Amino acid sequence: MHSSKNMAATALRLSVTNCFLLPVGGKFVLIDTGYDWEWPAFQTKLKRSGIAFGDITHVILTHHHDDHAGLLNFVVERNPSVAVVMSIHARDLLAKGHNDHSRGGGYVNRRVNFLLRLKAALDKKWTHTFPPYAVRANDILIEKPTSLRETGIALAGSILLTPGHSTDSISVVLEDGDSYIGDAAAKFLRFAGTKYCIIYIEDLDQYYASWRQLIQSGATRLNPAHGKPFGIEKLAKYIGRNRARNMVQVP
Repeated sequence: MHSSKNMAATALRLSVTNCFLLPVGGKFVLIDTGYDWEWPAFQTKLKRSGIAFGDITHVILTHHHDDHAGLLNFVVERNPSVAVVMSIHARDLLAKGHNDHSRGGGYVNRRVNFLLRLKAALDKKWTHTFPPYAVRANDILIEKPTSLRETGIALAGSILLTPGHSTDSISVVLEDGDSYIGDAAAKFLRFAGTKYCIIYIEDLDQYYASWRQLIQSGATRLNPAHGKPFGIEKLAKYIGRNRARNMVQVP
């Protein structure tokens, strides 16, 4: 049984997205979900972990994109009492049911652009869409840095606004330095020169400003949605290495 407050987080690794279950007094907080078509895999991995949907009290959504919000409706349907914690900017974006590219942005470099265009041609499931989600009365909208306890989560730590990848991106930094950052940074496709950036960035200056915030927050171990965990020193080393002029705009 998962009853210890001091247990490590349970990672649910889907096709490309790492979701995490943080233990809180015998219950759990889920960070992110996967693509909508990953529902069978999500259920299987959750069952293998010994965690029931009724054990989940909160979902923290790091942002609205399809590989993070695709299963949100499914989880809420299985446990209507769960509270979804999100940026206030996610509310309208979730209702649209597709990744927002209205603010500009693009792939971090040409190599990534080539790889992702190839993926789009070969993977017909990769549509950047997800089942629209309507915010409910028991959901919690974050407008500023907020302690986890203020959201009803009995953990020492905070939720930070970390935009740049998307306007609604948020991260969780626990008091012990363990952090769950969604797409605020990544250890993914490094052979393509991502330099710990996620593949798509809306605003590169804002993205690196979020790195500075994470560096100053007391975060030590970063758990990204894509790739393996890594130390905060990687952000300090690679900050500013990518350039806006090298990005490839996404239509």
